[in-house]
Amino acid sequence: MTTFDYICNISSNKMSWNLKVWIVRLWHVPDRDKPDNTVSLELIIQDEKGDRIHATVGRSLIRMFKQKIKELSLYFMKNFVVGPNYTKLKYMRHKLKLAFTHKMIVEEANDHLFGMSIFDLKPYEYLINKIDVEESELFDVIGEVVSYGEVESHNQGDKIITYMNVELEDHERNNISATFWGEFVDQILPHLEGLSHEPVIVVMQ
Repeated sequence: MTTFDYICNISSNKMSWNLKVWIVRLWHVPDRDKPDNTVSLELIIQDEKGDRIHATVGRSLIRMFKQKIKELSLYFMKNFVVGPNYTKLKYMRHKLKLAFTHKMIVEEANDHLFGMSIFDLKPYEYLINKIDVEESELFDVIGEVVSYGEVESHNQGDKIITYMNVELEDHERNNISATFWGEFVDQILPHLEGLSHEPVIVVMQ
């Protein structure tokens, strides 16, 4: 039976790590000068204990891996490079970061018993008072939209991006302000402006 390593044990002392992990976040980083081009794929992977680490697919390997990996899927991964996380915005508290290589093996797994808890929900109190929260760390927020403003626009270079400010309320009647940008405005508007009187609950990741 194959033995898998846990993310909490990953160190730079060796390179032969063998992981079984969920991809809980996956996003493209665009080229600053040519936004239609992708310079890297960034991933947050999570093991069955719930520990997470940041991984990256460099520009030269995007074509090799972009069709092999997708968000919220389970994978076997090995033959990656482990190194210090020097990125300015550290999305995870793990001090190391994984880098895909051309020798890396990535295989989709099918295991319904493998633990998955993709949300890292933070109480509003923690966010307002900055308790146990790193500003660059990825976390999730859930709440009911109790009020919202007009859709507005913002010029970003050659593009015009829409945004909308909302007020969220949690189960303890605590409130916090948030802003939806771009496509998320288009996604939520039909629910806010619909005829249904059901509450609109959102999870922001």
